[in-house]
Amino acid sequence: MNPTLRLRVLAALGLLSPLILTDADALDAPQPSEGGEGALTTIIVTADKREEPVSLVPMSVTAISGGTLDDLQARDFADYAALVPGLSLASSQPGQTRLTLRGQNAGGVGSTVGVYVDESPFGSSTALLNGSINTGDFDTWDMQRIEVLRGPQGTLYGANTEGGLLKFVTNAPALGSFSGAAEVSGESVDRGAEGGSVHATLNLPLGDIFAFRISGFDQDVPGYIDDPARGADNVNDGHKSGGRASLLAAPTADLSIRLTATSQQSSYAGTNIVDVNPVTLRPLYGDLTQERSLREPSNFKYENYNATIDWNAGPLRVLSSTSYGVLRADTDSDATPLYGTLSGELFGGVAGALLDDNVGLEKFTQEIRLTSAASDLFEWQVGGYYTHEAGELNEHLNAVTLPGAALLGLVEQPVIDSVYKEEAGFGDLTYHFNQQFDVQVGGRYSHNEQTVVQTTNFNSLISQVPSVVDGNSSGNVVTYSVAPRWQMDGNTMVYARVSSGYRPGGPNVIPPGAPTTVEREYGADKTTNVELGVRSTLLDRTLSLDFAVFDVDWKNIQLFEEVAGFGINGNGGTARSDGLEWAVGYVPLKGLSFQWSGAYTDAKLTSAAPDLNAASGAELPYAPKWGTSLDGVYEWPLFAGLRGFAGATWSFIGSRTSDFASSAATIPGQIDLPSYNTTAVRFGVEDDHYRLSLYGKNLTDARGITDYASSGSPYSEVTVIQPRTIGIVLSAKF
Repeated sequence: MNPTLRLRVLAALGLLSPLILTDADALDAPQPSEGGEGALTTIIVTADKREEPVSLVPMSVTAISGGTLDDLQARDFADYAALVPGLSLASSQPGQTRLTLRGQNAGGVGSTVGVYVDESPFGSSTALLNGSINTGDFDTWDMQRIEVLRGPQGTLYGANTEGGLLKFVTNAPALGSFSGAAEVSGESVDRGAEGGSVHATLNLPLGDIFAFRISGFDQDVPGYIDDPARGADNVNDGHKSGGRASLLAAPTADLSIRLTATSQQSSYAGTNIVDVNPVTLRPLYGDLTQERSLREPSNFKYENYNATIDWNAGPLRVLSSTSYGVLRADTDSDATPLYGTLSGELFGGVAGALLDDNVGLEKFTQEIRLTSAASDLFEWQVGGYYTHEAGELNEHLNAVTLPGAALLGLVEQPVIDSVYKEEAGFGDLTYHFNQQFDVQVGGRYSHNEQTVVQTTNFNSLISQVPSVVDGNSSGNVVTYSVAPRWQMDGNTMVYARVSSGYRPGGPNVIPPGAPTTVEREYGADKTTNVELGVRSTLLDRTLSLDFAVFDVDWKNIQLFEEVAGFGINGNGGTARSDGLEWAVGYVPLKGLSFQWSGAYTDAKLTSAAPDLNAASGAELPYAPKWGTSLDGVYEWPLFAGLRGFAGATWSFIGSRTSDFASSAATIPGQIDLPSYNTTAVRFGVEDDHYRLSLYGKNLTDARGITDYASSGSPYSEVTVIQPRTIGIVLSAKF
């Protein structure tokens, strides 16, 4: 979109909004399954690190309540992504998912969407630990809500939020209230296996000023991919378990201390990859099949520990958040097509190659914020942030026997040890010109330092001397945001927002003798977002409208490239993303509600990236132009206090392109991935304490592709969504 047309669109939306919207309270659009009272529900969010109704936040944000997540059995990214306008996923296997908002994805190794658990940032800030795919996909049981903030969030949330932010908000312990909940479910996958889960929560008051809350879950994940060459069925089945414990102390009405520990583990016997023809994308060995010489198991572990002190000191509020996070990812890959010949040459005979990839991250963060009391004139917020991240990426390329996979010996073992440190200061202020119009201005200064050492051990026939290379870097980044907000009346809010975000640069680990064309360091990339939005409720609080148009400039894009035979992180090219996001909620009568949301995103390179064989105008990867979902639910009284309910969700994911090539020589380069639809239903009965429901997911049994990869083999690999699934859930609360 050219600048003139872009301004016309923004101006038109601003001029039309007074004509189509009227007056009501600040309310959120109805979430699926939460209608039934004849009016919209209100959701409070902390997008600006203050509690306020979502409809008053001057940015594009979606909040999905915990009740909605439970009703839809939406336990991971894949289950609820379609409900969030502009959010797209690229999942290479269970446990590894790239999040993309507003098309901000060019295949770089670092993440563009930040993940928070309450006040804790989770995951790597650098591109040295595959942060883009090692994302915290936390189970959603006992969540208060999920908040998704679209557009750069660099001012308040810092690094790796140049595309946006996904925040898990957990339920805090409740003082003076003994309560609990439990849920048991089972499901069956068409042409696959059976699975099930158990979830439970208990809230315990401990006197007048303490409360303790504990929750946990255990889940068998059904598989649906077969490997006829090995005689293995449902090779991608898995197991997940985890829990959270939280202690709240509130010695006074103005002081609270919360200690929280979260842990989650998952393991999978294989991947949900299907081998396909690289041109037609048709399966080579049959529907839902792959052929491997070796098993490809994986294990993932998340741990997060947080201490939050919140003190209302009268004229200001003080919040301190101290966090320690651990992420572990261990994945095995069959590397026989690439390195089997080398393994045979080193050890003789027919040999296979197994690549064991281990990622480990330990992350300490400290944030302190001072926030002014609410005022009709002037409000402010200032804070400081520090993080220390120690990471290790350890790869073992081993030769193994075929068949049997007995270890023959090491081929190569690179180990990358890295340290990332960042200090930042940030703040914002809001000036209220009158009761209807205010402007919020914010800024952040960040300084980071990084060190990295790569030690590579080889098979003695290759080299008896380990290779050791190191590197370091430092960087300074300034981000900002400006957000005027106009409360046209008690019902309608129009806002504009200009904001920026960044992803830190860092060192590459390159041998000293490498050509000078191989960059030793890559720089930060940065996005600048211009957004105009409007929110309103109509028809006596039964209709809500939420629209936003945006334009994002992306400069100095981080790319994973192959230069002179070396795989490096580099910078190249610029991109632009324009689009529209919407959410419409309607409660036509008591018990019946609808929610329609979606996005149009036009995300393209605006200058060429020759090292990736990508021309100006090439579409950014895994960013569908169109994506939308429609949910409806109806609830009605039955007898003896029982209520019936029925609901359905339809979602559409438009066509996308795969990643750019890692080098100009890679064939076939970007691939067009087809669009797909999914349909889900749920129905059942409930009262105030018990609920029995049946559900179906992907009823049309679509083969939606979420990832594509080609490594030069005669076949390519695609990751597909879970086939048709039927399940039952029994839950209770007290």
